[in-house]
Amino acid sequence: MTTTGTPLETPPAPLPGPAPGPRRGLLAAVAAAAAGQAGRGPVRRLRLQAGACLLLVAALLAAVLVSLSAARTDLHRLSSVSEPRAVAAADLDQALADLDAQHANELVVGYPSTPTAPGQPPVLVDDGVLAELTAQADRDRISADLTALAAAGPTGSQSVQPLLDALSLYDAISGTEESTVTDQLLPVVGRPPSLALDYYDLAEDQLQQDLLPQAQALLTAAGQQVARDRGAAQRDGRTGALLVGLLGLVTLGLLLWWQLDLLRRHRRVFNPMLLPATASVLAVALLSAPALLGASSEAGAAVSGGYAPYAATARAQADAADAEASESRWLVDDSYRPLLQRQYTGLMRTLAAPTAADAAVPAVARTRAAYLAADSQLRSLADAGALDQASVQLTGVTRGEVAFAYYDFSAQLAHQSSRQLALANQHLGAAADDLAGWAALPPVLLGAALLLVAAGVRPRLAEFA
Repeated sequence: MTTTGTPLETPPAPLPGPAPGPRRGLLAAVAAAAAGQAGRGPVRRLRLQAGACLLLVAALLAAVLVSLSAARTDLHRLSSVSEPRAVAAADLDQALADLDAQHANELVVGYPSTPTAPGQPPVLVDDGVLAELTAQADRDRISADLTALAAAGPTGSQSVQPLLDALSLYDAISGTEESTVTDQLLPVVGRPPSLALDYYDLAEDQLQQDLLPQAQALLTAAGQQVARDRGAAQRDGRTGALLVGLLGLVTLGLLLWWQLDLLRRHRRVFNPMLLPATASVLAVALLSAPALLGASSEAGAAVSGGYAPYAATARAQADAADAEASESRWLVDDSYRPLLQRQYTGLMRTLAAPTAADAAVPAVARTRAAYLAADSQLRSLADAGALDQASVQLTGVTRGEVAFAYYDFSAQLAHQSSRQLALANQHLGAAADDLAGWAALPPVLLGAALLLVAAGVRPRLAEFA
């Protein structure tokens, strides 16, 4: 409701009197000029106040739109570009390590080392089917990961092409190794031909010296990009929230002061146009700044609480695959047993360290202990000369055997990494929710505030027209 009264700053009314003569007409003109001069001050003040309010509301609108746009861009780059690329690089590292382990398992294929009973045909102790199926699954993962990495644009394609070349050479060498093993008429389990071992050595050298370093370089670069994008998302969100908050406070302060100034100078309780304009500015400031801060916080939590643990667990999965490869190679290659034993022990010690990924998770600790126990049984059988039993212990898929224990251990690590990645995506989704719905609301509210400020000052200016 608007109350009316005689304005404090209004032009003085002309004094009544007789019809002006020449002298009185001159006095009237002087009086009118004085009245006009007196009215210019309030008009100028009202225009300055309205102009300042319009400028601040427009600046607030620009700050909100720019800050929200930057926050959405940062979040999209983190959630849709850098994090998926880093996940693909981590999975590629795991798949290559596991593929090497399966090629090592294929060396074990064969019939019993001891003669069978007269009249009985020999039965394969290990046919290598499980290793071949797992290797094929690893190749499918590698293809999908390379496709995801190459999809990052020209830079991604350029970084993936040398890796593709190295992978082609690795496949050619490892394929020759497989054919050398399977072309034997009656291969003895755990005793591949020396030519197969030579080809495996060449393939592993290609993997360790070329393929894995390139994959790990991609992983390192992708992880660094995730860290940079998280920093940008947090920095832009906090800066935007601070800018919006400060502009919102200044704009609200000016609008409230203007209301009080109108009350004092023009005897108005409130201006019906400025009141909703003030409410619009308050709503945008109170909602935009927390939204920006919330998105910034969620982006940080997605990386520190989700992706970073995922990356550590993914590295543990690759170490577990390397450990399995060293086990299989240990069984079939007597000349390198001491070195391979130290390699396996070092990898498992790394996986069991207090600072290792998920070392304190009960399921991971339990399956790691079972894996170590199965490995100990394998080495006891091999040292006792029971090659057939040792080969079954290595490739068997029942509880207590190495293949089962390794699968159980790696499955627990995979479960942990999936949970961590889901947590990262949950935080990224929460950040997107914080920024959702802001495409139209600030322009509508602050656009209305601009119109209301202009409409609110017009009646006051009209008093001096």
